[in-house]
Amino acid sequence: MLVSGANGFTGRFVCRELQRRKIPFIALLRPGRDAAWLSSQQISVRFADLNNPSELAAALQGCRALLNVASIGFGAVPTILQACAAVGVNRAVFVSTTAIFTQLNASSKAVRLAAEADIQACGLDWTILRPTMIYGTPADRNMIRLLQWLERWPLLPIFGKGRSLQQPVHVTDVAWAVVEVLNQPASHHRAFNISGASPLTYNKIVQIAARALGKEARLLHLPAALFIRILQFTEWLGLKLPIKAEQVQRLNEHKAFDHQEAAEVFGFSPIAFPQGIKQEVSLYRVGADGLSLADPLS
Repeated sequence: MLVSGANGFTGRFVCRELQRRKIPFIALLRPGRDAAWLSSQQISVRFADLNNPSELAAALQGCRALLNVASIGFGAVPTILQACAAVGVNRAVFVSTTAIFTQLNASSKAVRLAAEADIQACGLDWTILRPTMIYGTPADRNMIRLLQWLERWPLLPIFGKGRSLQQPVHVTDVAWAVVEVLNQPASHHRAFNISGASPLTYNKIVQIAARALGKEARLLHLPAALFIRILQFTEWLGLKLPIKAEQVQRLNEHKAFDHQEAAEVFGFSPIAFPQGIKQEVSLYRVGADGLSLADPLS
């Protein structure tokens, strides 16, 4: 078994989940990447560029399956499929994203849609998992920014009414799903949304996060359309600001996704956001990476 993207945020939790289940695997890193964390956990490592078919085929030698946790948004999927076919790897799990459903025409959306089309047309026993926004530890680059703001400032500006639905999913739930579908034939040739327990408005997410910090969230709602135009103009001028127009647009787009198929086919049952964000706050307070959370949360 080969795990690509093993040194990334989600990839590290996938490695922990494989270890927890005592499933042998090899971590795949790009050449030159630091393998210290993996070596410290006695995890075997191979190096290959995902865009280099010969390197990747060599790395896949002797493996029965591929868990592709590395982003499919960088255009490497055709090479990955070619390498799998070359060495006879027939089972592959790909992590995509629900961002493919966005109404915004981001460049990565087209690449991911093309990647999913290539996967679905290939001859492998493939499964595609599409997580929503992943959170769970101070390394998530998503919820941690909100927590840091709420910790420091008494007022949170929100561009828009804050009523758009969000459904963040905990990283341990994503890692569990990636490993769980591996030996689930019913998941072959299917794509699944992997979302949090239930959709919440952005306002509600902020309030829950603030309570987990022991804070009171005071929200300042600003007109989204006006600020989108202002930000687009500043971007046209070449000015760099801490927030982009596209980020405001994404904040005001509904991102709620049903995971019922995943529940029915392989028992996906994610934790509720209040529980997950409370765990992240605990890790934030002590400066921990949370990798021990690969065991199911209680």
